[in-house]
Amino acid sequence: MVALLAMMGQVAQAEVAEAAGAEAAAQTRNTDNDITVIGKSYGQEVGKTLTPLKDVPNTVTIIDRAQIEAQNLFTLEDALTATNGITVTGVGSEDPSFLSRGFAINNYLVDGTPTFSFGFPAVVPDLFSYDRLEVLRGPAGLFSGSGNPAGSVNFVRKRPLDAFKISASLGYGSYDNKRGELDISTPIGDRAGLRGGVMVQDQDQFYDVAHRNRHTAFLVGKLDVGDRTTITVGGNYDRFKPAVQTGLPGIIGGLDGSDGQLLDVRRSTYVGADWNRFRSEIWTAFADITHRLSDRWTLRASGLFTDVDRLDVYSYIGSQPITPTNGITSHIAYIGDSKQKTASFDFNGVGSFPLFGRDQTLILGADYQANLQKSAFTRLSNYARIDVYDPVSPAEPVLNPYVQLPPLRVPITPQNPTGIATHATGRTETDVEQYGLYGQMRLSPLDGVTLIGGGRLTWWDTENRTLYPVPANGVIQTGYTIENRFTPYAGIVWDVTGQLNLYGSYADSFTPQTSALPRAGGGAIQPLVGEQYEAGSKLTLFDRRLLLSAAVYQIKQSNRLFTDAATPDVVYQIGAVRSRGFEAGAQGEILPGWLLNGGYSYTKTKYLEDSNTALEGFTFVPVIPKHAIKGFTNYAPVTGPLAGFSVGGSVTWLSKTFAGSPAFYNPNGSLRTRSSIVRQGGYALVDLRAGYRISEQIGLSVNVNNLFDKNYYARLGGTGRGNFYGSPRTVFATLRLSTP
Repeated sequence: MVALLAMMGQVAQAEVAEAAGAEAAAQTRNTDNDITVIGKSYGQEVGKTLTPLKDVPNTVTIIDRAQIEAQNLFTLEDALTATNGITVTGVGSEDPSFLSRGFAINNYLVDGTPTFSFGFPAVVPDLFSYDRLEVLRGPAGLFSGSGNPAGSVNFVRKRPLDAFKISASLGYGSYDNKRGELDISTPIGDRAGLRGGVMVQDQDQFYDVAHRNRHTAFLVGKLDVGDRTTITVGGNYDRFKPAVQTGLPGIIGGLDGSDGQLLDVRRSTYVGADWNRFRSEIWTAFADITHRLSDRWTLRASGLFTDVDRLDVYSYIGSQPITPTNGITSHIAYIGDSKQKTASFDFNGVGSFPLFGRDQTLILGADYQANLQKSAFTRLSNYARIDVYDPVSPAEPVLNPYVQLPPLRVPITPQNPTGIATHATGRTETDVEQYGLYGQMRLSPLDGVTLIGGGRLTWWDTENRTLYPVPANGVIQTGYTIENRFTPYAGIVWDVTGQLNLYGSYADSFTPQTSALPRAGGGAIQPLVGEQYEAGSKLTLFDRRLLLSAAVYQIKQSNRLFTDAATPDVVYQIGAVRSRGFEAGAQGEILPGWLLNGGYSYTKTKYLEDSNTALEGFTFVPVIPKHAIKGFTNYAPVTGPLAGFSVGGSVTWLSKTFAGSPAFYNPNGSLRTRSSIVRQGGYALVDLRAGYRISEQIGLSVNVNNLFDKNYYARLGGTGRGNFYGSPRTVFATLRLSTP
C-alpha cells in the first residue's frame, strides 16, 4: 500500500472535470456498456478518448438527464442536495455554498472549460439548459487552476440531436408551483443542427411572503465543416426574481457555558421584510471549434462569456441571539447593485500514440479566465426591530447605493443606543485574471496497469479598487500576483480483473488569499495549500451497467492565516486543518430501466492548528454530518405487462450536526463569551415518485417529497442567524409531451 500511495495522482480532473458532450443517460456508456466520462476533446463525434469511469482514480458522481427529470432536480442546489458526499449550507437563502470533504466547492466548468461565472453575484443556475452534471470530490486544480480542495462541478450542455425532436412539460405542485418547459432540436441538412428551449417557473415558497419567478432560454447551433471540423456556438439567458432572507436566529447559550438552541416556531416563519427582493439577469455566449488532425489526434478551442446584472433590495436580522421569552432582534436594510463580466478560453490537444504494444494517451493545453466585478451598496444598520416570535415587516427605507444618504432618527435600542441609524455606502471594482499551462499522460507499461501523471503551471493576478468612499489621496488600489504556481498530480489504476480495479491518487491545490496585516518575518502572503491522498476500488456488475466504488481519503490544508494577541500588528501562516473520510457509491443500471445512484459518506474534520488554541482538535465544519446516506432509484420496465409504468424514490439520512462556536473562558475560569452553538439531531427523509407513459408521446408523473412531513432544519448557522427549516411535504405533478 505504501508503494501504491507513492504513485498516487489526481487524474480525475482530466477525465471528469473536463468532461462534456453526452446527450442522455444512455449516452454516458460506450458500446461496451461502460459508464464513461469524456476527455478534453469533449465530443462523442471527435476525440474518441472516452475513459471508463471505472478507470478514473477519484470519486465521481454523474447526475444525468434521466435522474434530473425523475427527481425534479430543477436547480444546481436541488441536484447537489441529492448528491452523495455534498452538504448544502449558507446564510443567504438564494446564495448557498456546497461543501465537499470539508471545503466549499469553487471550481466550476462548462463543457470542460473552467469559468469564474458561477461565483457571486451569479445565482444558483437552473438545469434546464444542461444535459447532465459531473461532480468530482477532492482537489480539481489540474484543469481549473486555483481553488479549494473540495472538488468541481462540470455542466454538460444540451446540444443538437441527430433527429428532429420536440420535448415539452407542464408541471404544477404545492405552494402554487408552476413550471413549463419547451425543448426543440432539429437537424439542418446533413451537416448542421439547431437546438433551443425556453423555461418558465413561478412559485410561492413555504415560508411566509417569499416568492420566486424565473425565465430561462437557450439556443445552440452546430455545423460540420468538411469531415474533420465541427463548430458549435450558442447562448443562454436567465432572469431570476426571488425574495431573500438570512434564516432564523437561535436561543443564546447559557451562562453556565451550555449550548444555544434552535427555535421551535412555525416553519413558515419569515423574519425578512415583505418588500425583500432581488432581480438577476445573466447572459451567456459560447463557441468551440473541434478539428480532427487524424484518427488519433484532435484539437479543440473554446470560449465562454457571461454578463451578470444583479440588484438586491432586502432587510435582514442582525446577528444577535434571542431568548426563550424575548424574540426582539434588530433589522438591517441593504441595497446592492452588482455587475460581473467573465471570459474563459481553453485550447488543447488530445491524442494517442503506440508504446509498449498499447495505445497511450496525452493531453496538452492552455486556458485563460478573467473576471471583472463592480459593486455598489448601501447598508442601514439597526434601523428597525422585529419580534421573531411574532414578526411584523418593517417599512422600506430609502436606499441608494450611489448617494450618501443622511442619518435617520430611529427608536433607541440596546443595539442602537444613540437612536441614530447611518448609511454605510461603498463602491468597489475587482479584476481577476488567471491563465495556465497543463498536461496529462495516461501510460500503460503493463497489461492492466495504468500510470497517470502530469501537472499545471498557473499565473494569478488580482486588483481591487475602492471607488467610494474616496480617501484623501484618491482611489485605493490593492492587489497581488501569484506566478508559476505548479500543481502536480499522479495516479495509478490496477485492473485486478476485467471488472475490478484498485487505484490510488494524489492531488494538489492552492487558493489565493490576502490580509490587511503584513506577514510576520516579511514577504508576501502565501496561498492556502491543500493536498489529498485517495485510495479506493471500483467494480462493474451486470454487464458493466452498474458501477460500485469505495474510497478513503485525507486532505490537509495549510498556510491558513493565524493571528496572535501578543503581536497584533502581523499575521502568521501556520494554521492548518485536516479532513479524513470514506465514501462508497453505486451508479448505473441494475436491470434495463432500473436506475440507481447514491451512496454513503463518512467525514471527519479537525483543526490542527489555529489562532484560538481552544479550537485545536475541534471540528472545523460541524455542519457536515459525520455519517450520511443518499440514495435514488427508479424502475421503469421496458418490456412486459408493466411496461410504461415507473416507480422510484430517494432516501436521505444525515447524522447529527451543529454550527457555531463553544463558550470561551477567561484565565480565571469566568465565562468570557457564551456558546453560539445550535445542534440538529440526525434525521431521515423519504421521497417517492410514480409515473405512467400513456403513449410514446405522452407521460404523466407525480413526485412527493418529504413524504412523512419531517420537521427539520436543512441549514444551520449558529445562534445569530442562518438557520433554515427544510421544506414540508410537497407534491408536484408533471405532464411530459414529446414528438416523434
